[in-house]
Amino acid sequence: MILSPPFLPARTSQSETAWLDAAMAQPTSRLSNTNAAEGSFPLSLRLGWHNGIHIQAPQAAGAYLPVRAVADGTVVFVHPPTAPNNDVNHALNYNPFNGGTPSPAWTSDGFVVIAHKGEIGAAGTVATEFVYYSACMHLGSLANHPRTRQPLKAGDAVFRKDALGTPGQIYGHDGQIHFEICCDEANLEKLTTRQRNWADPLAPQPPTANGRTDAVFGSLYIYLPAGTPTRASQPTSHLRSAVHAGGAASAATDFFLPDTLRAAQWVQITYEHGSAILASCDRLGAPIGQPRNDSRYDYITVATMRPGASQSFEYDLSAVANDRHGALDAATQALSSPSGWYELLRFGRNLGPDALPANAAHWRKVVTPDGGLWVDLNAPGTFKFSDADFLAITGWNCFDDDPTPTDQRCDSLRMKTLIRDPDRTNDRRMERAQLARRLGEPEVRNKLRRTICKFPSEWDQKDVEKRYGWLETEDFKSTDDDATGAQKWERFVKHAKAVTFTNLPDAFLKADWRFHPREFVGHMRQCGWLSRSEMEQIYGNHTRPKDKPSILLAIEKYQTPFNRMTEKYLLNTRKRLPHILGQGATESDFLRVMQETAMSGSAVNGEVHGVVGAINSQSTVDESRFGHWWGLNPNERVDWYNSKKFSSTGVLIASSYNWRMGNLGDPDAQKFRGRGFKQLTGRDNYVQYWVYRGWLAAASFDAHWWSDPQYTAKNPSGMRKIPGVVDNPQVVGTLPYNCMDAGGWYMTFQRSAVIRTMDGDMDYLAVSPGDQAQEMGISKAVTRAINGGENGWDQRLVNTRAAKKILLDQ
Repeated sequence: MILSPPFLPARTSQSETAWLDAAMAQPTSRLSNTNAAEGSFPLSLRLGWHNGIHIQAPQAAGAYLPVRAVADGTVVFVHPPTAPNNDVNHALNYNPFNGGTPSPAWTSDGFVVIAHKGEIGAAGTVATEFVYYSACMHLGSLANHPRTRQPLKAGDAVFRKDALGTPGQIYGHDGQIHFEICCDEANLEKLTTRQRNWADPLAPQPPTANGRTDAVFGSLYIYLPAGTPTRASQPTSHLRSAVHAGGAASAATDFFLPDTLRAAQWVQITYEHGSAILASCDRLGAPIGQPRNDSRYDYITVATMRPGASQSFEYDLSAVANDRHGALDAATQALSSPSGWYELLRFGRNLGPDALPANAAHWRKVVTPDGGLWVDLNAPGTFKFSDADFLAITGWNCFDDDPTPTDQRCDSLRMKTLIRDPDRTNDRRMERAQLARRLGEPEVRNKLRRTICKFPSEWDQKDVEKRYGWLETEDFKSTDDDATGAQKWERFVKHAKAVTFTNLPDAFLKADWRFHPREFVGHMRQCGWLSRSEMEQIYGNHTRPKDKPSILLAIEKYQTPFNRMTEKYLLNTRKRLPHILGQGATESDFLRVMQETAMSGSAVNGEVHGVVGAINSQSTVDESRFGHWWGLNPNERVDWYNSKKFSSTGVLIASSYNWRMGNLGDPDAQKFRGRGFKQLTGRDNYVQYWVYRGWLAAASFDAHWWSDPQYTAKNPSGMRKIPGVVDNPQVVGTLPYNCMDAGGWYMTFQRSAVIRTMDGDMDYLAVSPGDQAQEMGISKAVTRAINGGENGWDQRLVNTRAAKKILLDQ
């Protein structure tokens, strides 16, 4: 899901949070009775519901930046703005800040509503989609459609970053817009899986099952019940002991086994920029101690460290996974795989198809009330989630308990309880005036960011007087000293009707569940899942037109496995994903080639030609004649090895692969040709990948068999060291999951330094000569790590830049 804010200020080295705050900054002016920013969410002036937030537009070269579409979508409503004037009686010159005296304070009425279809994951092969709306109000002008050059209209398709118009005025304040995000109830459930339930923050219910698996993004959250096993020092075994196999602890009796947690808590794991940051909180969400940054020294013996390796745990997840699998005895290894251990470390659970012992322990050093302890995060009774679950423990909550849902006044008891003064001695803390003043408190504003609230749209002109009738009696009531209340009410109603509409789409009005826009954008930008449409923009629009149909078919086949791969190996960040896509476009010809084709002029010997002769005449090869070369299973289909199925040329893969990468001559060069998204090549790489997936025992072959003197002499029959045997290498090129997973494994396990290299890139488009030089240097380094040289580097850079234009924000 590619999402951005409605303004795109220049981005340099600032953090994601700082950039989003600058892009969606609220006005500096404050509401007089609350000290909250004008146009706050979900409550604003007089404790009234407010759809979204007001944003002060950033400037560049003295001009306000244009308002842009935050995601791909379809325009469903457009209202061109009225030209400003100074007529104090004009409904759009309403001024609520002048004590009731009419004066010019223009409010722009340009309005654009866009329906978006987001994709955040998949259940099996079925995409997890949801529909939501973005609305930009108070536009000062509307842009023409960037492709038709005609004024924007309902039905127009827009892409993310397309200009919608310019910011207008709100009550005379220049360069401001109102921005909102909303969806209906059915799509709320698709997005959050919460089923609009409210969770009591003072009495949270412990989870009883793991979170969703169709979508996983952002931080991980692991619930640890009382009685979870702990250790004071790093455990030597990564299998759960029998004494801790069941929940013997009892909070009711205050009996706990030694070395167990005495109180339930949560652990948050955040992988980013090479680090693994672990933070803890109690069952109510209150922090426990200070977060800690994992060091690989805590998990890997010094003997297994690679020279020059960093101490950043995320970069070394692969080494940790290999270490934990390798520490098992041979019998348990048969029930295990490094891939399974990697997923346990990465997701807190094994989401993939590869083996993991049933009693696998996930020991990590975490902060507890008793200090830093090693805790088994995979013990019975623990449950795992991610930011895709919109957990209540992280502040997300739904509010739909307003007893008067047809007006704009907040009467939600749950909302009032959330923002009230925590001082219980304040017997007036639930009064509306005191609640309104609380809206300016930083801790209250922070709580409100993750509220998801149901209330009617303020842009619906129907029943304006009814929806705002409470203002007539509370704020515009005439007194002995002020007899102008009726006039104030009349001016307000006139203004409210001028900024509302009678013909809004029904689906938009039914989308009455509303998010804090800044929080929604920031939260969902963690989801690196690419929809089919987004992949088509990246791969389908930057090639020859005649190639597009075949590329679109390839995207349809590989989209979900590709996303699973980037999700699993933490490759879907804004710095890494463009390189993954750019390099993969060259390696796999835009997903169309998952098996390397033959190269003309290959040097082959007569015996290999004999094998090719068998290939051309039958579908199996006589292993008795050629098995010592090919290591074939008699029932294998030979077109898995032949470059062109039933080719008459008999040309094999270039002999530059023979006696390299563990290959035993030309036949291995053919058998272990490049396959998959990153063209896994060579017997050694295949053998290592087979071990990683749990398909081959490491004890079945000798490591570094190519160091055997007879290998150097090109005499395989005389070798004492036993090479690894892979009889079915074709599965890397024929099964979509394997095609993608092998590419992720190769970069993460075999070329892990390449991830550090990608992280040195900019997460914005390189424009200056210095940035472009840095970008080219990084692209070359990534190419060398993946390709072994710089073959096709210029095209790889072109493909990477094409991906950046779609994925990044400028």
